[in-house]
Amino acid sequence: MDHPNSQEQIAAATAVFEKDVGVWEAETEVHPAPGMPAIRHKATSTNRRIGGGRWLIVDYKADSGFEGHGIYGWDPATGKYTGVWVDSMQSSIARSEGTWDPATRTMTFVTETAHQGRTVRYREVTQTLEDGTQVYRNLVPMPDSGEFEMIRTTYSRV
Repeated sequence: MDHPNSQEQIAAATAVFEKDVGVWEAETEVHPAPGMPAIRHKATSTNRRIGGGRWLIVDYKADSGFEGHGIYGWDPATGKYTGVWVDSMQSSIARSEGTWDPATRTMTFVTETAHQGRTVRYREVTQTLEDGTQVYRNLVPMPDSGEFEMIRTTYSRV
């Protein structure tokens, strides 16, 4: 009988990260708040897998000086994707839990971090388009129960 945390099942779950491996050019728009003009930058994201493919390592470096580092994988205990992110603008680590929708080729993470003494939760949605381009959206909750798209990044393979 196959154990739910078997190596084969973990390998199948993390195979989704293979599409992310490589070097990517990124064009990012950051909207600091609703109605404010976008801050734009270009970046390079270098992504690789380690641990026999179990983990995706993301290194993101922007021409603005911003940089970030993420680690993503599969958590057999929860049956969900997991991730952590640190960057040059935050002093707290961001922790994520997510799901993959193969029909829409969309990875959705719910992310939590500490910011100015309070816990902040937001959604991160990355869709892989037919041509391989990836569109990342960072969506923060609004007081009216809607969401505000704070960050949008379009990734194109180099």
